[in-house]
Amino acid sequence: MTTSRTLRLALVLTMASALGGCAAVRRHQASSTEDLLAAAGFTPQPADTPQRRERLQALPPLQLVSQPKGEGKTVYRYTDPYSCQCFYVGDQQAYAEYKRLALEQRVADERIQAAEIEESSLEESSMEWGVWDPVGAWW
Repeated sequence: MTTSRTLRLALVLTMASALGGCAAVRRHQASSTEDLLAAAGFTPQPADTPQRRERLQALPPLQLVSQPKGEGKTVYRYTDPYSCQCFYVGDQQAYAEYKRLALEQRVADERIQAAEIEESSLEESSMEWGVWDPVGAWW
């Protein structure tokens, strides 16, 4: 195999791997958000008609979009063209509950991350101390 052909093959494999990673991240993001939306009271609706498929393609993917719906009401839609090919639809009450749950999730994630950093820091400092501990050498 020639060098240029090997380089092209390596580039193609790298790109395929990167794109696969992006898709995995999108699926994880969608799954996490969809769990919160469902818990908040949003209703999943499949894009099972030509009109719904058109709307699914027209709205930005993996984003919550608000749309006015007469008499001062608002409807919220989240589209997932990647995993479920569906919409999650909710009203103002479901949206408020989603925001509350998302904030709780973010705080919990930050606490876990802080605890992991602290634990990692303690492990590093105890390992360093063990190497330089003059008292420990005498025991």
